[in-house]
Amino acid sequence: MTTKADYTEEEWGQLLQAPLTTGMMIIVADLHVTSMMGEMKGLFKGMMEQPAPEGAQELVGSLLEDIKAKAESKEKIEPPETSKEDPEQVKAKMLEQLSSTAALVDEKCSEAEAAGYKQWLMGVAEATAEAGKEGGFLGVGAVRVSDKEKAAMEQISKALGL
Repeated sequence: MTTKADYTEEEWGQLLQAPLTTGMMIIVADLHVTSMMGEMKGLFKGMMEQPAPEGAQELVGSLLEDIKAKAESKEKIEPPETSKEDPEQVKAKMLEQLSSTAALVDEKCSEAEAAGYKQWLMGVAEATAEAGKEGGFLGVGAVRVSDKEKAAMEQISKALGL
């Protein structure tokens, strides 16, 4: 099992940023003001409350401890930049970051730990997507997970090598 000590500061920062990148990928995939706040809550709830998959409990637990410590000290984990570029470029950059993170855990972790970490990230994506409703009119005909969000989850899964 890997711990924070097994990573450089930059690598650890990459692992910390990956769940935010995952959630933001879902949010920007089908951006609606009405669902964005719920999806942000879903992102943080998915990150903090879902159980770590078997094999990755120690790594995910260490990441969550660090995330909580940063939150308590009001230290920010920078989310991916999403406002200054074309949305497609932003998505491509996020997928590249996730692919790089997947390569990092594949290199440093056991197969089971890497798979568990990636499954945890997919859980964050699912929690984010399911937290808001898209489409419809005044809620009628809205869906929990839109086709664009489903496509984003497929892209995330592919970037993570799942």
